[in-house]
Amino acid sequence: MTFQTNSAIKPRMMGSVPVLEIDNPFANAMISLQGGQVLSYQPKGQEKVLWMSPLADMTEGKAIRGGVPVCWPWFGSRKEGGPNHGFARTKLWQYELSETLDNDKTRVVLSLPIDGVQEWDGKAGLGIDIIVGETLRISLTSRNNGSRKVQISQALHTYFSVSNTDLIWIEGLDGKRYLDETDESRAFIQEGEVIIEGEVDRTYIDDNETCILHDPGIGRKITIKKSGSNGTVVWNPGPVRAEKMHDVPTFDYKSMVCVETITLPQVPVELEPGQSHVLMAEIFVG
Repeated sequence: MTFQTNSAIKPRMMGSVPVLEIDNPFANAMISLQGGQVLSYQPKGQEKVLWMSPLADMTEGKAIRGGVPVCWPWFGSRKEGGPNHGFARTKLWQYELSETLDNDKTRVVLSLPIDGVQEWDGKAGLGIDIIVGETLRISLTSRNNGSRKVQISQALHTYFSVSNTDLIWIEGLDGKRYLDETDESRAFIQEGEVIIEGEVDRTYIDDNETCILHDPGIGRKITIKKSGSNGTVVWNPGPVRAEKMHDVPTFDYKSMVCVETITLPQVPVELEPGQSHVLMAEIFVG
């Protein structure tokens, strides 16, 4: 990998995983080339925005717990088999470019080679464009490079760092229909703001609205703007499930919540040959 001599980016290794460290006038961040995954984002003078497990497995080919995993080309499990949440999050992505923009923000572009992936017979190109500044903007672009239609479900599976899940609430989903995955995928209508009590695993349908994560314990709110999505997932494992997770320390589940930008497996993106789709999330404090 080659970088501008004045670049705000430094490559290093975490375990056996190559990462890029970013330090610019606005924020510090870290991006893993395995998974094309943003691991951390912290605006200058503020608390960290993303949660990453201190027990995250930084071994080649293993899913990394925390940050913004890329779930692609399917979300969750699928009847045809293959790894949960697809294969993009455990593959090594290619470095394409990095640059300092005119406004001193930092841009990193990565791509994932798709050919020859045993778990999937689609032909597609996948790229991620990450801009680190006063906001964190992540754009995931899928392109059908084959001769037949492909279906894709995907997510930017964002883990947010919070003071305590007992104190937080999520604004922007009132009145939305959701499937409760802790209750046999039964459908409900969200009434009021979302609060976290026990295990929460909700898929909000037909939603592309901005969400705001309120955290009075830190005295901040995090705004999540999105485009190209048709759903939002809110997830926290709760105490019982977290106890069975080898890469989540005891009680650390109360320090994070996932608010995920997603295209639903129930309503996947369908790309004709030559078509592209961009899934975007922009995250900022305030």
